[in-house]
Amino acid sequence: MKYQFVKEFPHPLMEKGNSPVISIYIDTNIKKPDRLENPIRFKNLVREAQEALKDKEVRGFRDLFSLFKQMEEDVIFWEGATEGMAILADEEECIVYKLPISVTSRAIVSDSYYIKPLLKSYQLNGRYHVLGLNRDRFFLYEADHYGIHQISLDEKDSTMEGVLGSQLTESTLAHASLGGDQSTYHGYGGAKDERKVDDEKFFRHVETFVQEQYSMQYKIPLILVGLDQHQGEFRKISKNPYLIKEGIKSDIEAMDEKMLYEKVQNVMMDIFRQQLKERMEIFNQAYSKDIGSDDVVQIARAITEGRVEVLYLEEDKGLPGKYDLSLGTITEGGSEDVYVGDIYDDMAESVLSRGGEVVILEREDMPTERNLAAVYRY
Repeated sequence: MKYQFVKEFPHPLMEKGNSPVISIYIDTNIKKPDRLENPIRFKNLVREAQEALKDKEVRGFRDLFSLFKQMEEDVIFWEGATEGMAILADEEECIVYKLPISVTSRAIVSDSYYIKPLLKSYQLNGRYHVLGLNRDRFFLYEADHYGIHQISLDEKDSTMEGVLGSQLTESTLAHASLGGDQSTYHGYGGAKDERKVDDEKFFRHVETFVQEQYSMQYKIPLILVGLDQHQGEFRKISKNPYLIKEGIKSDIEAMDEKMLYEKVQNVMMDIFRQQLKERMEIFNQAYSKDIGSDDVVQIARAITEGRVEVLYLEEDKGLPGKYDLSLGTITEGGSEDVYVGDIYDDMAESVLSRGGEVVILEREDMPTERNLAAVYRY
Protein backbone atom coordinates (compact mmCIF):
# COMPACT_ATOMS: atom_id res chain seq x y z
CA MET A 1 0.00 0.00 0.00
CA LYS A 2 1.27 3.48 -0.91
CA TYR A 3 0.19 7.05 -0.33
CA GLN A 4 -0.30 9.67 -3.04
CA PHE A 5 0.04 13.45 -2.91
CA VAL A 6 -2.97 15.00 -4.63
CA LYS A 7 -4.32 18.42 -5.59
CA GLU A 8 -7.72 17.41 -6.96
CA PHE A 9 -10.67 18.33 -4.77
CA PRO A 10 -13.11 16.72 -4.39
CA HIS A 11 -11.15 13.50 -4.96
CA PRO A 12 -12.67 10.19 -6.24
CA LEU A 13 -11.65 8.58 -2.93
CA MET A 14 -14.39 10.59 -1.24
CA GLU A 15 -17.04 9.00 -3.46
CA LYS A 16 -16.08 5.34 -2.96
CA GLY A 17 -18.50 4.84 -0.10
CA ASN A 18 -16.21 2.67 2.05
CA SER A 19 -16.83 2.79 5.80
CA PRO A 20 -15.30 3.52 8.20
CA VAL A 21 -12.71 5.98 6.89
CA ILE A 22 -9.93 7.96 8.56
CA SER A 23 -9.32 11.71 8.32
CA ILE A 24 -6.13 13.09 9.89
CA TYR A 25 -5.28 16.81 9.95
CA ILE A 26 -1.91 18.06 11.20
CA ASP A 27 -1.02 21.64 12.04
CA THR A 28 2.58 21.29 10.90
CA ASN A 29 5.62 23.33 11.88
CA ILE A 30 7.74 24.35 8.91
CA LYS A 31 10.72 25.91 10.70
CA LYS A 32 13.57 24.25 12.52
CA PRO A 33 13.78 22.97 15.18
CA ASP A 34 9.99 22.81 15.71
CA ARG A 35 9.38 20.87 12.51
CA LEU A 36 11.12 17.89 14.09
CA GLU A 37 7.95 17.51 16.17
CA ASN A 38 5.77 16.84 13.12
CA PRO A 39 6.34 13.06 12.99
CA ILE A 40 5.58 12.84 16.73
CA ARG A 41 2.31 14.72 16.28
CA PHE A 42 1.40 12.42 13.41
CA LYS A 43 2.21 9.33 15.48
CA ASN A 44 -0.10 10.51 18.28
CA LEU A 45 -2.92 11.22 15.84
CA VAL A 46 -2.54 7.79 14.25
CA ARG A 47 -2.80 6.27 17.71
CA GLU A 48 -6.07 8.18 18.28
CA ALA A 49 -7.47 6.82 15.02
CA GLN A 50 -6.43 3.28 15.91
CA GLU A 51 -8.09 3.51 19.31
CA ALA A 52 -11.32 4.75 17.72
CA LEU A 53 -11.64 1.63 15.55
CA LYS A 54 -13.19 -1.61 16.71
CA ASP A 55 -10.80 -4.53 17.21
CA LYS A 56 -11.83 -6.39 14.05
CA GLU A 57 -11.60 -3.19 11.99
CA VAL A 58 -8.05 -2.55 13.20
CA ARG A 59 -7.08 -5.85 11.59
CA GLY A 60 -8.64 -4.73 8.33
CA PHE A 61 -6.60 -1.53 8.45
CA ARG A 62 -3.33 -3.36 9.14
CA ASP A 63 -1.75 -2.35 5.80
CA LEU A 64 -2.76 1.28 6.29
CA PHE A 65 -1.24 1.49 9.76
CA SER A 66 1.97 -0.05 8.40
CA LEU A 67 1.97 2.70 5.78
CA PHE A 68 1.41 5.34 8.47
CA LYS A 69 4.48 3.99 10.29
CA GLN A 70 6.55 4.36 7.11
CA MET A 71 5.28 7.90 6.64
CA GLU A 72 6.17 8.77 10.23
CA GLU A 73 9.77 7.66 9.66
CA ASP A 74 10.13 9.15 6.16
CA VAL A 75 12.40 12.22 6.46
CA ILE A 76 11.70 13.33 2.89
CA PHE A 77 7.94 13.26 3.52
CA TRP A 78 8.28 15.73 6.40
CA GLU A 79 10.88 17.92 4.67
CA GLY A 80 8.17 18.97 2.25
CA ALA A 81 5.64 19.93 4.93
CA THR A 82 3.55 23.07 4.47
CA GLU A 83 1.43 25.03 6.99
CA GLY A 84 -1.05 22.17 7.28
CA MET A 85 -1.57 18.66 6.03
CA ALA A 86 -4.62 16.47 5.42
CA ILE A 87 -4.41 12.69 5.17
CA LEU A 88 -7.52 10.78 4.08
CA ALA A 89 -7.59 6.99 3.91
CA ASP A 90 -9.70 3.85 3.81
CA GLU A 91 -8.55 0.21 3.92
CA GLU A 92 -7.30 0.35 0.33
CA GLU A 93 -6.11 3.87 -0.47
CA CYS A 94 -4.40 6.88 1.14
CA ILE A 95 -4.16 10.43 -0.22
CA VAL A 96 -2.30 13.44 1.17
CA TYR A 97 -2.98 17.16 0.72
CA LYS A 98 -0.36 19.79 1.49
CA LEU A 99 -2.27 22.84 2.69
CA PRO A 100 -1.12 26.48 2.75
CA ILE A 101 -3.19 27.23 5.86
CA SER A 102 -2.98 26.17 9.50
CA VAL A 103 -5.52 23.57 10.61
CA THR A 104 -6.65 22.16 13.93
CA SER A 105 -4.81 18.88 14.53
CA ARG A 106 -7.31 16.04 14.80
CA ALA A 107 -7.93 12.40 13.90
CA ILE A 108 -11.48 11.41 12.96
CA VAL A 109 -12.86 7.94 12.28
CA SER A 110 -16.29 8.17 10.70
CA ASP A 111 -18.56 6.88 7.97
CA SER A 112 -17.41 9.73 5.70
CA TYR A 113 -14.39 11.98 5.35
CA TYR A 114 -14.08 15.22 7.29
CA ILE A 115 -13.57 17.87 4.58
CA LYS A 116 -14.32 21.33 6.01
CA PRO A 117 -10.63 22.35 6.40
CA LEU A 118 -10.06 21.31 2.78
CA LEU A 119 -13.02 23.39 1.68
CA LYS A 120 -11.60 26.43 3.43
CA SER A 121 -8.18 25.92 1.90
CA TYR A 122 -9.49 25.64 -1.63
CA GLN A 123 -11.92 28.55 -1.39
CA LEU A 124 -9.14 30.89 -0.21
CA ASN A 125 -6.50 29.68 -2.61
CA GLY A 126 -8.04 28.92 -5.97
CA ARG A 127 -6.33 28.52 -9.28
CA TYR A 128 -5.65 31.55 -11.49
CA HIS A 129 -3.46 32.99 -14.23
CA VAL A 130 -1.17 35.98 -13.87
CA LEU A 131 -0.32 38.11 -16.91
CA GLY A 132 2.81 40.24 -16.59
CA LEU A 133 2.93 42.88 -19.32
CA ASN A 134 5.29 45.57 -20.60
CA ARG A 135 5.72 47.17 -24.02
CA ASP A 136 8.16 44.63 -25.41
CA ARG A 137 7.03 41.26 -24.02
CA PHE A 138 4.60 39.50 -21.76
CA PHE A 139 4.92 36.75 -19.19
CA LEU A 140 2.27 34.27 -18.13
CA TYR A 141 2.07 32.39 -14.83
CA GLU A 142 -0.23 29.84 -13.28
CA ALA A 143 -0.76 29.98 -9.52
CA ASP A 144 -2.74 28.14 -6.89
CA HIS A 145 -2.55 27.43 -3.16
CA TYR A 146 0.67 25.48 -3.72
CA GLY A 147 2.62 28.33 -5.30
CA ILE A 148 3.28 29.98 -8.66
CA HIS A 149 5.20 28.91 -11.75
CA GLN A 150 5.94 30.58 -15.06
CA ILE A 151 4.40 29.13 -18.22
CA SER A 152 6.96 28.63 -20.96
CA LEU A 153 6.14 30.72 -24.05
CA ASP A 154 7.88 30.92 -27.41
CA GLU A 155 9.43 34.33 -28.17
CA LYS A 156 7.50 34.48 -31.44
CA ASP A 157 4.34 34.59 -29.31
CA SER A 158 5.51 36.57 -26.29
CA THR A 159 7.72 39.41 -27.59
CA MET A 160 6.81 42.41 -29.71
CA GLU A 161 9.62 41.70 -32.16
CA GLY A 162 8.58 38.06 -32.47
CA VAL A 163 4.91 38.92 -32.99
CA LEU A 164 5.19 41.88 -35.36
CA GLY A 165 8.39 40.86 -37.16
CA SER A 166 8.60 42.73 -40.47
CA GLN A 167 5.59 44.86 -39.44
CA LEU A 168 7.63 46.45 -36.65
CA THR A 169 8.45 50.08 -37.40
CA GLU A 170 12.05 51.25 -37.46
CA SER A 171 11.26 53.79 -34.76
CA THR A 172 10.23 51.01 -32.41
CA LEU A 173 13.41 49.06 -33.15
CA ALA A 174 15.44 52.17 -32.50
CA HIS A 175 13.52 52.84 -29.28
CA ALA A 176 14.17 49.30 -28.09
CA SER A 177 17.90 49.77 -28.65
CA LEU A 178 17.76 52.90 -26.53
CA GLY A 179 16.40 51.21 -23.44
CA GLY A 180 13.42 48.94 -23.97
CA ASP A 181 10.51 50.20 -21.89
CA GLN A 182 11.70 53.79 -21.42
CA SER A 183 9.31 56.46 -22.65
CA THR A 184 11.88 58.91 -24.10
CA TYR A 185 12.23 59.20 -27.87
CA HIS A 186 15.12 61.02 -29.56
CA GLY A 187 15.15 62.52 -33.06
CA TYR A 188 12.68 60.32 -34.85
CA GLY A 189 9.91 62.78 -35.71
CA GLY A 190 6.70 60.76 -35.56
CA ALA A 191 8.36 57.92 -33.71
CA LYS A 192 6.11 58.27 -30.69
CA ASP A 193 2.97 57.88 -32.80
CA GLU A 194 4.46 54.93 -34.68
CA ARG A 195 5.47 53.30 -31.42
CA LYS A 196 1.91 53.73 -30.14
CA VAL A 197 0.61 51.87 -33.20
CA ASP A 198 3.03 49.01 -32.52
CA ASP A 199 2.04 48.95 -28.86
CA GLU A 200 -1.61 48.57 -29.77
CA LYS A 201 -0.89 45.80 -32.28
CA PHE A 202 1.17 43.94 -29.71
CA PHE A 203 -1.39 44.37 -26.91
CA ARG A 204 -4.16 43.13 -29.22
CA HIS A 205 -2.07 40.05 -29.92
CA VAL A 206 -1.55 39.48 -26.17
CA GLU A 207 -5.30 39.86 -25.58
CA THR A 208 -6.21 37.32 -28.28
CA PHE A 209 -3.43 34.86 -27.45
CA VAL A 210 -4.10 34.72 -23.69
CA GLN A 211 -7.87 34.62 -24.05
CA GLU A 212 -7.97 31.91 -26.73
CA GLN A 213 -5.07 29.75 -25.56
CA TYR A 214 -5.61 29.96 -21.80
CA SER A 215 -8.61 31.86 -20.37
CA MET A 216 -11.32 30.24 -22.48
CA GLN A 217 -9.81 26.80 -21.96
CA TYR A 218 -9.18 26.94 -18.20
CA LYS A 219 -11.90 29.46 -17.22
CA ILE A 220 -10.01 30.83 -14.20
CA PRO A 221 -9.36 34.43 -13.03
CA LEU A 222 -6.66 36.44 -14.78
CA ILE A 223 -4.67 39.02 -12.79
CA LEU A 224 -2.86 41.73 -14.75
CA VAL A 225 0.57 42.92 -13.59
CA GLY A 226 2.18 45.95 -15.18
CA LEU A 227 2.87 49.66 -14.92
CA ASP A 228 -0.20 51.91 -14.67
CA GLN A 229 0.04 53.19 -18.26
CA HIS A 230 0.31 49.66 -19.69
CA GLN A 231 -2.62 48.46 -17.61
CA GLY A 232 -4.79 51.31 -18.90
CA GLU A 233 -3.91 50.67 -22.54
CA PHE A 234 -4.44 46.91 -22.27
CA ARG A 235 -7.75 47.16 -20.41
CA LYS A 236 -9.15 49.45 -23.15
CA ILE A 237 -8.50 46.63 -25.62
CA SER A 238 -9.31 43.56 -23.56
CA LYS A 239 -12.64 41.74 -23.82
CA ASN A 240 -11.44 38.83 -21.66
CA PRO A 241 -14.30 37.94 -19.26
CA TYR A 242 -11.82 36.39 -16.80
CA LEU A 243 -9.65 39.51 -16.43
CA ILE A 244 -10.37 40.88 -12.96
CA LYS A 245 -10.56 44.60 -12.18
CA GLU A 246 -7.96 44.48 -9.41
CA GLY A 247 -4.47 44.49 -10.88
CA ILE A 248 -0.92 44.85 -9.58
CA LYS A 249 0.65 48.11 -10.74
CA SER A 250 4.29 47.10 -10.73
CA ASP A 251 7.00 46.27 -13.23
CA ILE A 252 6.76 42.50 -13.70
CA GLU A 253 10.50 42.22 -14.33
CA ALA A 254 11.33 43.99 -11.04
CA MET A 255 9.86 41.15 -8.95
CA ASP A 256 10.99 37.62 -8.24
CA GLU A 257 8.38 34.84 -8.06
CA LYS A 258 8.14 34.98 -4.27
CA MET A 259 7.34 38.71 -4.25
CA LEU A 260 4.91 38.28 -7.16
CA TYR A 261 3.12 35.42 -5.41
CA GLU A 262 2.66 37.45 -2.23
CA LYS A 263 1.16 40.37 -4.16
CA VAL A 264 -1.15 38.07 -6.11
CA GLN A 265 -2.34 36.34 -2.94
CA ASN A 266 -3.19 39.73 -1.43
CA VAL A 267 -5.28 40.57 -4.49
CA MET A 268 -7.16 37.28 -4.29
CA MET A 269 -7.85 37.77 -0.57
CA ASP A 270 -9.25 41.26 -1.25
CA ILE A 271 -11.50 39.79 -3.92
CA PHE A 272 -12.70 37.09 -1.53
CA ARG A 273 -13.57 39.72 1.08
CA GLN A 274 -15.53 41.73 -1.46
CA GLN A 275 -17.35 38.59 -2.54
CA LEU A 276 -18.28 37.94 1.10
CA LYS A 277 -19.99 41.34 1.32
CA GLU A 278 -21.93 40.61 -1.85
CA ARG A 279 -22.88 37.15 -0.56
CA MET A 280 -24.27 38.61 2.64
CA GLU A 281 -26.50 40.93 0.64
CA ILE A 282 -27.69 37.99 -1.47
CA PHE A 283 -28.45 35.94 1.64
CA ASN A 284 -30.39 38.76 3.30
CA GLN A 285 -32.52 39.20 0.20
CA ALA A 286 -33.07 35.44 -0.10
CA TYR A 287 -33.99 35.17 3.59
CA SER A 288 -36.57 37.93 3.27
CA LYS A 289 -38.17 36.05 0.36
CA ASP A 290 -38.14 32.63 2.11
CA ILE A 291 -35.51 31.22 -0.26
CA GLY A 292 -32.84 31.34 2.42
CA SER A 293 -32.65 29.74 5.87
CA ASP A 294 -30.49 29.15 8.93
CA ASP A 295 -32.58 26.26 10.28
CA VAL A 296 -30.67 22.96 10.15
CA VAL A 297 -33.81 20.80 9.71
CA GLN A 298 -35.11 22.89 6.82
CA ILE A 299 -31.70 23.01 5.17
CA ALA A 300 -31.29 19.24 5.50
CA ARG A 301 -34.54 18.67 3.65
CA ALA A 302 -33.68 21.27 1.00
CA ILE A 303 -30.34 19.57 0.28
CA THR A 304 -32.11 16.26 -0.38
CA GLU A 305 -34.48 18.06 -2.75
CA GLY A 306 -31.49 19.56 -4.59
CA ARG A 307 -32.55 23.12 -3.78
CA VAL A 308 -29.45 24.40 -1.95
CA GLU A 309 -27.34 26.69 -4.12
CA VAL A 310 -24.91 27.88 -1.41
CA LEU A 311 -24.28 26.44 2.06
CA TYR A 312 -22.48 28.61 4.63
CA LEU A 313 -20.74 26.89 7.56
CA GLU A 314 -18.90 28.47 10.45
CA GLU A 315 -15.27 27.43 10.67
CA ASP A 316 -14.48 24.75 13.28
CA LYS A 317 -18.14 24.32 14.24
CA GLY A 318 -19.82 20.96 13.91
CA LEU A 319 -22.97 19.10 14.89
CA PRO A 320 -22.32 15.50 16.07
CA GLY A 321 -24.61 12.97 14.46
CA LYS A 322 -25.65 11.62 11.07
CA TYR A 323 -27.35 13.09 8.06
CA ASP A 324 -29.49 10.78 5.89
CA LEU A 325 -29.33 12.22 2.40
CA SER A 326 -32.01 9.92 1.00
CA LEU A 327 -34.58 11.06 3.59
CA GLY A 328 -33.32 14.55 4.32
CA THR A 329 -33.28 13.87 8.06
CA ILE A 330 -30.70 14.38 10.78
CA THR A 331 -30.02 12.33 13.90
CA GLU A 332 -27.99 14.13 16.52
CA GLY A 333 -25.46 12.03 18.41
CA GLY A 334 -22.98 12.24 21.24
CA SER A 335 -19.27 11.75 21.60
CA GLU A 336 -19.84 8.29 23.08
CA ASP A 337 -21.41 7.03 19.82
CA VAL A 338 -19.23 4.98 17.45
CA TYR A 339 -18.27 6.97 14.34
CA VAL A 340 -20.67 9.69 15.36
CA GLY A 341 -19.69 11.88 12.40
CA ASP A 342 -20.45 15.55 11.75
CA ILE A 343 -23.84 16.47 10.30
CA TYR A 344 -22.52 19.74 8.88
CA ASP A 345 -19.66 17.98 7.13
CA ASP A 346 -22.05 15.41 5.62
CA MET A 347 -24.27 18.25 4.44
CA ALA A 348 -21.29 19.93 2.79
CA GLU A 349 -20.44 16.77 0.83
CA SER A 350 -24.05 16.38 -0.26
CA VAL A 351 -24.33 19.98 -1.47
CA LEU A 352 -21.13 19.59 -3.51
CA SER A 353 -22.36 16.33 -5.04
CA ARG A 354 -25.51 18.16 -6.23
CA GLY A 355 -23.63 20.98 -7.90
CA GLY A 356 -23.97 23.47 -5.05
CA GLU A 357 -21.30 25.57 -3.36
CA VAL A 358 -20.01 25.39 0.21
CA VAL A 359 -18.36 28.39 1.88
CA ILE A 360 -16.49 28.14 5.20
CA LEU A 361 -16.58 31.41 7.17
CA GLU A 362 -15.25 32.86 10.38
CA ARG A 363 -17.79 33.73 13.09
CA GLU A 364 -17.93 37.44 12.23
CA ASP A 365 -18.57 36.70 8.55
CA MET A 366 -21.58 34.42 9.06
CA PRO A 367 -24.81 35.96 7.72
CA THR A 368 -26.82 35.07 10.87
CA GLU A 369 -26.18 34.30 14.53
CA ARG A 370 -26.32 30.56 13.82
CA ASN A 371 -23.38 28.49 12.59
CA LEU A 372 -24.95 27.44 9.28
CA ALA A 373 -27.11 29.10 6.63
CA ALA A 374 -28.18 28.42 3.08
CA VAL A 375 -29.43 30.15 -0.04
CA TYR A 376 -31.89 28.09 -2.08
CA ARG A 377 -32.21 27.84 -5.85
CA TYR A 378 -35.98 28.22 -5.57
